[in-house]
Amino acid sequence: MKASVPTIIFDLGGVLVRHDNELLYDRLAACCADPAAARPLMASDVGDEDIGTGRLGVDALHARLVADRGFAQSYAHFLDLWSSHFSEEPGMEPLVLALAQRYRVVIFSNTNAAHAEHIRANYRVLGHAHAAYMSYELGLAKPYAEAFNKVLELEGRRPEECIFIDDRAENTAAAAALGIRTVTFTDRKALEAAIAEYGVAVDA
Repeated sequence: MKASVPTIIFDLGGVLVRHDNELLYDRLAACCADPAAARPLMASDVGDEDIGTGRLGVDALHARLVADRGFAQSYAHFLDLWSSHFSEEPGMEPLVLALAQRYRVVIFSNTNAAHAEHIRANYRVLGHAHAAYMSYELGLAKPYAEAFNKVLELEGRRPEECIFIDDRAENTAAAAALGIRTVTFTDRKALEAAIAEYGVAVDA
């Protein structure tokens, strides 16, 4: 592939697949000994950076919730709840498929093994990418520069040769600081307009 052709780097959750974190927190807290007390703590409990970098397994998170919050369900039921907040992001699967016919398309996601496995099994969009870089496999997570630099290294691309798309402004800001062209995702229509300004043709 010619160097002038950009590599398009997509975030996964919040861009290619919807995720309703508030719903996840509600469902997990409802299984705790004191749901009202547990609910405000869920974001920090499940947002532990060690989960995304693979230093803490999802099974260890379940054990922590059992011990600290009185989570009363089995690990199998926890896994069902853990991925129950995902849904399809309208229009993104055909868009990624079309882009992948003309450009190098990769995924760079802060995620864990259980979420990645669920998305691979239930959403076709991940299968259209040429490569996927998951934080729990890299041991590195956005928005740290080391994580972006590792993906650039693995892709063999310079920052200016890439377009990075993420729904979190802190992540796109971090990428932009490295010289990567960025789009902060809101919906497909706005994304198409933004990447068109970078010279990316969309035909889907």
